[in-house]
Amino acid sequence: MLPAAPMADSYVVEDIPFPADVAAEVGGIGFDANGLIYVGLRRGDVLTAMPTADPAKFDWKVFATGFDNTGGVIVTAPGRIVVAQMPELTEATDTNGDGRADRYRTLSDAWGLSGNYHETTALTTDGHGGYFVALGTASHRSPTFVYTRGEYSAIGRRGRNFSALKYRGWTMHVKADGTTEPYSSGFRVPNGILYDDEGNLWSSDNQGDWKATTPLYLLQQGNFYGHPSSLVWDSKWPAEKDPLATFRADLAAYNKMRTYASVEVPYLELLRSGSQPIQIPRNGAFGPFGGQILLADAASKHIARIMPEKVDGEYQGGVTLFINEQGLRVSNNRLAFSPDGRSLYVGQTSRGWGATRGTDTEGMQRISWHGTVPFTIEKMNITPRGFRLTFTGPVNAAAAQASGYAVNSYTYQSRWVYGGDPENARDHAVAEVKSIDPRTVEVVIDSFLPGRVYHLRLAAAVTSATREALSHPDYYYTANRIPKD
Repeated sequence: MLPAAPMADSYVVEDIPFPADVAAEVGGIGFDANGLIYVGLRRGDVLTAMPTADPAKFDWKVFATGFDNTGGVIVTAPGRIVVAQMPELTEATDTNGDGRADRYRTLSDAWGLSGNYHETTALTTDGHGGYFVALGTASHRSPTFVYTRGEYSAIGRRGRNFSALKYRGWTMHVKADGTTEPYSSGFRVPNGILYDDEGNLWSSDNQGDWKATTPLYLLQQGNFYGHPSSLVWDSKWPAEKDPLATFRADLAAYNKMRTYASVEVPYLELLRSGSQPIQIPRNGAFGPFGGQILLADAASKHIARIMPEKVDGEYQGGVTLFINEQGLRVSNNRLAFSPDGRSLYVGQTSRGWGATRGTDTEGMQRISWHGTVPFTIEKMNITPRGFRLTFTGPVNAAAAQASGYAVNSYTYQSRWVYGGDPENARDHAVAEVKSIDPRTVEVVIDSFLPGRVYHLRLAAAVTSATREALSHPDYYYTANRIPKD
């Protein structure tokens, strides 16, 4: 059997150095129409360079400066960017064409600010000239400033992660006409947000209090996504009612009110702290996974690949590892594809969550597809009795045998405690495996029920028809619903 390294052969990770005097903590990455890259650094500057084949040859220049904890960069035109910083959404423009911004304009500052390091921002477009901004809660592990900005809530100040200032733990919609409105609530650290090419709005969050594991949510206006602290800023929530105490005493009411994750990403097995999701280009320039979602991890050397699908009109789906170390640093915070779609740029910063570990933690890297297709499950689709697995190439005979698969399932229950272990675990027998075509099989599972996360582990005997090993043996599927036929 060939060694299990086809993913490392297909996707190559390169380090892109910054100048020696730059604190390489990346909070945002964007490209303009000419291919120039703009990199927002957490401590204030936005740098530009024209990417080169040699990652050490980027000629970095300062484009803009003065930002507070940059959390996202969108390039709206050459020489004009929008930056999500901790206190506001800002436009910076080079009006005289000298390569440096000389006009700064506040687009929105319609949220509160305590100064707590945990109050993250994340940014995406809305597809109509406006933006969505995701706002993190504050943490009990770090102080707030003496003087804060915005309306204060004593009830919102309670808890491990708290929303003492207005709209912390919310996503906000900054419209093209300049107005800002609250969009959805219930987030702990929504350190990544994506508006995809079909008009869907996605957000990650971090495992922690009221988050049993790392989720990926499909966002809809007015929905509550599980972290109670932000509800103090919901006009429909009773003014003097403590949401933390309410739901701690009544998990049934909590589960009825919250919107469940489309995909639950297992903690430690895949990701610890999900950051930015990004959609893989559909043009095939980055391999066979076009339209799927990559989700970076701010606390490990991993990037996950998510395979969403609609079932009964709602999204759910499978997830596996895409990059498993391979020279990737930890603290993977921001992602951006090059304009041609062939390379994924990854920006890293520990952002105060952990001890800085030098070049192992912070900076920027480039992941490029080298044209070979790794052997893995390309698509994982649910059926009424199990899963249809489509591999990236023809499979061997073992892929059509029940002995090739071990299946278990479990549930997650978010609570006030930090994180949560899988619950209600059970093993499932594989009743049958049907070969559909040379690279597709259907796995039929006994006692197949909705509302569970299913884990499929493929045996080492399952290889490609040319004896290539799987790039990763573990695949997980959040089966909120099971189709009827």
